[in-house]
This record gives sequence, C-alpha cells and structure tokens, in this order.
Amino acid sequence: MIYLDNAATAIKREEVIKYILEHTKEFDGNPESTHAMGRNAKKILEDSRKKIADSIGANPKNVIFLSGATEANNTVINAFRNKEIITSAIEHDSILNSIGKENAILLKADKNGQISVGDLKSKVNEHTKLVAIMYVNNETGTIQPVKEVGDYLADKDIWFHIDAVQAYGHVDINVDELNCDSLAISGHKIGGLNGFGALFLRENIDSFMKGGEQEKNRRAGTSFVAGAYSMAASFPKMLAERDHIKKLKSYFIGRLKETNINFEINGDIEKSSAHILNIYFPDQKSDFLLTYLDMNGICVSAGSACRAGSFLPSHVISNMYDENRAEHSVRFSFGYQNTKEEINKVIEVLSNL
Repeated sequence: MIYLDNAATAIKREEVIKYILEHTKEFDGNPESTHAMGRNAKKILEDSRKKIADSIGANPKNVIFLSGATEANNTVINAFRNKEIITSAIEHDSILNSIGKENAILLKADKNGQISVGDLKSKVNEHTKLVAIMYVNNETGTIQPVKEVGDYLADKDIWFHIDAVQAYGHVDINVDELNCDSLAISGHKIGGLNGFGALFLRENIDSFMKGGEQEKNRRAGTSFVAGAYSMAASFPKMLAERDHIKKLKSYFIGRLKETNINFEINGDIEKSSAHILNIYFPDQKSDFLLTYLDMNGICVSAGSACRAGSFLPSHVISNMYDENRAEHSVRFSFGYQNTKEEINKVIEVLSNL
C-alpha cells in the first residue's frame, strides 16, 4: 500500500505510540486529580503544553488543549456568532459550515490559489469583528498571505484567527510575527494521535465546551494526555523530515514531466507547502482516477477528507477555476514514510492509463 493522503491524516509514528503503550501508567491518571497518578499525568500534560507552545512561539498560558482543529475553529467562530465575519471561500469546512452565512463575507481565491489582501481591505468595515484565514490550504497547499493580513489588522479592533493545521510542522509559525489573536493546530496531521489539537488564544473568549473547570475554565472535558504527548513528541520529528518531503514533491513533479501524461498543477507551486500537490488531469475524471489508483494500492484524494468520503468536486478548485477542473483534479500529499521507489510506482501506474 502506497499512502499519499497525508494531508487527510499522517501515518502514526510507531515509536511515539510504542512509548505510550510501554508507559501506560504514566498516562492513566486524570491530570485534575491531586493524587500521585494525577500529578504524573499533569506533568506530562504541562510539559507537552510548553513544547507545543514553543513550536508556535507562544506563551504556554495562552495555549488550550481540545479535541482538534475543528473544535478550535468552531470555538472562535462561536464567540463571534452574531458578528460580521470575513473569511475566504476556500476555507476548511470547519470554518465554512460554522459561520452564519448572513453575517459572512467570503473572499474569492485567484488561479494561484491565494486570496487578495487588497480585496480583504476593501471588504473590512466598521461592522467587521472577525477575520479568519487559513495559513496553508488543505487541498492545494497554497500559502496564504496571513502575515500581511495580520499586519493590516494589527491596529484595528478586529479579531484575527488563523487555521494553521496544514502549516504546522511544514511552515514556520510564530504567533507574534503573524499578529494573530488565535491560531488552530492539530496533532494527527504530523503523526500524533487523532482527536487532539491546540488553540492559541491571545485573550480569553467564551468557552465552547461547557462543563468542568479544565484548561483554566476555557475548555471543559477530561484532558487527553496521550494525545498531548504524541503531538509534542511528533513536532521535532516533523521538522527533521521537511527536506525529505520537499525533495519527494519535486521528484514527483519531475517524473510526471518525463511521461506523456497530460496534467497541470493547480495553484502556484512556488507559493505552496512542500507536502501538498494538487493536479488537474484533463483526460481523467477524479472519481475514476481515485478508484483506479486505489485498485493499484495507491491512496490519494480528490479534496478534503472531511466531506464524508464523497466524490463531490472540490469547492477549493471550483472557486479557483471551475467545477469541470475540480472534477478532474486529484490531491497527492506526502509524508515522512514515503520514498522515491513509491513515487516511481505511482508514475508507472498513472502511465499505464
């Protein structure tokens, strides 16, 4: 099996999971309990918080743990439920499906896959209270001009939120340099356990999950200690793998160009993250291509995995180009486990068409 769908979820890191399984008693206690097992779990949780905060240039006290980036994004959107929000039409569904459409302004993306800061500036008005822009698009890998957006909003009474899920580990992140008020990241995208994420909050907002007093009253629910550890332990490994992943993407593009395969790259390759590559195949519809590749042991996708496994055309590619192009586009996303030998096999299978 060749797995090239790492943007959906990364392959779990066996060495991290092995450590958790071999030291289960360290993770068993509830970190809110005052006994020894609780204190042990609390130490792991707070050590992990420090490491995760450091990874985005944040103070640990401003980082809360939750179930993932979907909850993180929903938490921020919910705090501005009845306010005017500016976001983009190419955001993740956890943004697009949680905003109130009557209060939202959606920015379009150009054919490079980027929003226009000028367009954003023209849409900001006295009613705007939240701007939410992703750092790296989850379907094309395009890096958005979040630094420029943050600089523009810095002296305004407008909350700036960044969905940095696909940027985390692949692109350097510093919340102060980005001038953001909140930022969402997820553990399973870098090889950590599913069901865990973190939200940077420069200032507290209304809690989304109600219940106990965990996370200093900012997010109720028993802490997922193993999830926190797996994310913190995976990040430095992800940094060390950047160059390998970048070379794999370049190698894949080079091999494609050597064939007679008719293809075009969606978006600007020079302004994209190293792990995502979205390709338009004019001669093949994406639903057929996904099935064909799957039958040959190759796992890829046509868009976000959050669309319940459907073959609906990507809303991102449709926004950048049109629906026909979306119906002929496939996303390849690379991970630490992939090799050039696997890339050669994929090229061979595609060539056989």
